[in-house]
Amino acid sequence: MKSSAQSMAAFKSGLWDALPITASYILFGAIYGMMAMQAGLTSWESLALSIFVYTGAGQFSTVSMIAEQAGFWAILMTICLLNTRHLLMALSVSPYYQQFSNAKVNLLAFFLTDEQYAITLNRFRREKTQEAYIYGVSISLYLSWALGTWLGTVAGQWIPDPASLGLGFSFTAMFLALAYYQLVSLARIVTFLFCGALAVVCALWLPNGLHLLIAGTAAFLIGYMLPSRQEADAAAKEAREEESA
Repeated sequence: MKSSAQSMAAFKSGLWDALPITASYILFGAIYGMMAMQAGLTSWESLALSIFVYTGAGQFSTVSMIAEQAGFWAILMTICLLNTRHLLMALSVSPYYQQFSNAKVNLLAFFLTDEQYAITLNRFRREKTQEAYIYGVSISLYLSWALGTWLGTVAGQWIPDPASLGLGFSFTAMFLALAYYQLVSLARIVTFLFCGALAVVCALWLPNGLHLLIAGTAAFLIGYMLPSRQEADAAAKEAREEESA
């Protein structure tokens, strides 16, 4: 009974922590829905992409490529490239998922997004990993994206040009807000700025999606090597203190 109450509390906490992001999900889900209607998709097709594919960047690219009459394999390859960053995010959160069965990990992997990753990782660095909390965050974001998509397909007939609303920067602002809570040291700030600049430079020369993979890999390698260096420095300091004693 106590365990059930704790799980419910964790689930509600996840819903609450995701609440500020759900507004952005509804907004951008609506913009996607409007763009999907302009590209020639039906309401059900637009909503099906949000329910079964559930990748914002991939869905925006899909509707743009459909409008340009791109082929199926070209669309599929673009989505795969855009989502290669999920491999790095999954490696980052894997230590917190080791207590779960493979079936649960596979289910939770479907809900992995940039925002879900940032919210849950920030939580589990401070508190014990809780499955109910992950579901609270995930379900909140998933349903808000689907709701936004549906609203967009309904409103699309009255707003012919979604880009004219000038809402593009709010997506950038949301990511900056999520990144802010991760910048807790000088090393992280320098890594954030370096990898951001690297992504911008690579985006000028490489196909869509690869710049994210390269910048993400660089951040992963820095994060992987930095703790080892810090541990080595701490061990050397401890050895010096023992010698002086």
